[in-house]
This record gives sequence, C-alpha cells and structure tokens, in this order.
Amino acid sequence: MTPEEWLANFDAKIADVQAKAAEFQENLEASSASEANQDGSIRVTVAPNGSLTDLHLADSAVQGKSGSKLAEEILKLARKAQRSAAVNVAEAFKPMGADSEAMHMVTGYIPPEEPEEPEPAGQPPERQLFAHEEPEQPRQAPPTPPPPARPRRPRPDDEDDDFGGGSILRRD
Repeated sequence: MTPEEWLANFDAKIADVQAKAAEFQENLEASSASEANQDGSIRVTVAPNGSLTDLHLADSAVQGKSGSKLAEEILKLARKAQRSAAVNVAEAFKPMGADSEAMHMVTGYIPPEEPEEPEPAGQPPERQLFAHEEPEQPRQAPPTPPPPARPRRPRPDDEDDDFGGGSILRRD
C-alpha cells in the first residue's frame, strides 16, 4: 500500500466515524420519551438520562382519586417512560456498532418491563431494579443494647489499695 492509498483509507475511516458520531448525537438528542395514561389525563416526559422533564395533569386526573393513587399512577408512567428512553438511547448507539463495549454498557442499564396487570389494591408497586443493581436487603432493627451496668460501690477495705494503705501526704 502506498502512502497515498493509506492516507485515503485513513481519511475514509475518519469520515465514517464522524458520520456515525453525528448520527449518534442526533439520535441521542431525540431519545427522550413520553407516556400517558389510558384517558390522557396524565402525561410524563423524561430526558434521555431518565430525569423527569415534564408532567401534565388534567383536572380530570385528580378528581375522584386519592393522592397516593395519583402518585402511584404518575410513578408507573414515569418508570415506563424511563424504560422507553433507555431503549431509545440504546438504539442511538447502534451506529457505533451493535457489539461494541459502549452498546453492552448501555443495554445493561435498561430497566425490565413492568407487568401490565394491575397491582393488588393497597400495595404500592415495587421499585424496578436496573441490571447493575443488587436487590436491597430488608432493613433490620439494630440490636437492643444491654442495660447499663450499675456502678460498683467501693468496699471499705478497697480504700487506698492503690497506694499501699499509706498516706501520700505524710513525711517519712
């Protein structure tokens, strides 16, 4: 291979990487996600990193619902949108190579899909774990410390044991 051919090949590789990087940036910027409930009265939008960027509540969303039920529905939609955004981010990495280290890292953070079946009444949905997280161990109450020991009273014959029974103020 001549130096000119090598340089032309190198320039082509650089142009390919630049095109992939531009496509990646464009796809990443478009990776936010929105989810709404069935009647459209609640809508959440999350950024590509999963942070909540918009929350829309119609007046009908709060009518006839307890605060905890409304919060539960908002959180469920937010988790669903966060998963969609994570999938979108993974799709944005495709131009970089489907089997790249970056792609494996990103897909490892996609949360699992939530079940579509309704949760039992009165129980909040469990927090979904990301692939890299360990389940939390149940918290246990710290052990109860033993009761404080009673101070020992000095016995009359214990007096001055440290000094051999003699007075330190006396001259010999």
